[in-house]
Amino acid sequence: MLASIFTKQDNAVIMSANPEHDKSVKDFSLLKQVLKDYDPSEVSSETSPVDAMAGANYMWVGASAAEVIMTAIAASRLTEVNRVLDLPCGHGRILRHLVKMFPDATFDACDLDSDGVDFCVNQFNARPIRSQEDMTKVKFEALYDIIWIGSLFTHTSAEITKSWLSFLAKHLTENGIIVATFHGRIALELQKINPYIDEQKWSKIMDGHHSTGYGFADYSSDNKHGYISGSYGVSVAKPNGLMSILEGIPDVRIFMYQERAWANNHDVVVIGRPAWDDGLR
Repeated sequence: MLASIFTKQDNAVIMSANPEHDKSVKDFSLLKQVLKDYDPSEVSSETSPVDAMAGANYMWVGASAAEVIMTAIAASRLTEVNRVLDLPCGHGRILRHLVKMFPDATFDACDLDSDGVDFCVNQFNARPIRSQEDMTKVKFEALYDIIWIGSLFTHTSAEITKSWLSFLAKHLTENGIIVATFHGRIALELQKINPYIDEQKWSKIMDGHHSTGYGFADYSSDNKHGYISGSYGVSVAKPNGLMSILEGIPDVRIFMYQERAWANNHDVVVIGRPAWDDGLR
């Protein structure tokens, strides 16, 4: 068994075969258990009458998230799941799948939409967390093995994205992961078919997209949710723009970047612990 410990001697890198330090072999027992426990046909299809996400593809989008999370488990160092955070939870489009994937775990449902949080509490026995417009002011009071963030950073600036990811990373267990979705380059084509935002604001987004790899513009005030008054709009990121942000988040490593991984639309990144320089400090 080869170890991931390297020493430098005479300008040569020598690999040490010390089993005590070997963490290079992935344990797939968690993924095997999830595949055993999860059957999408057994997921509840009961929705709230005010669920804004309700539609013909509702269950398929949730199942796609389950697939993404299984891929994230395979890519990461995660070996057990005891607590999961769904953020923003909405009315449980993804949570209903998560509770089937990890039947022995505890779940926290966080959102600005109080009705959505209440639905998740009543239907999926989740612990309620009322979010705030400034995520860094939320008291989670827990560490998580998985934090699922579906379609949140598709609406935030680069500065807010980095700030919130850095904050949430502090709430990970020693092998915990964040699975987050973003608008990637497919968004440039979708804007032509079904626009996310008006052309003037889209032009601003593209200016940032081309110059820094991450473009953002706020919605007009009349297009925002009633419970969101702060910065909230549309973002589109290039892989290099996201990597620049992720590299600035302390004590994590980048496990995965995959285009159009969620619902054949959003790009997905997976970051988490142990840190990229674990064992070298």
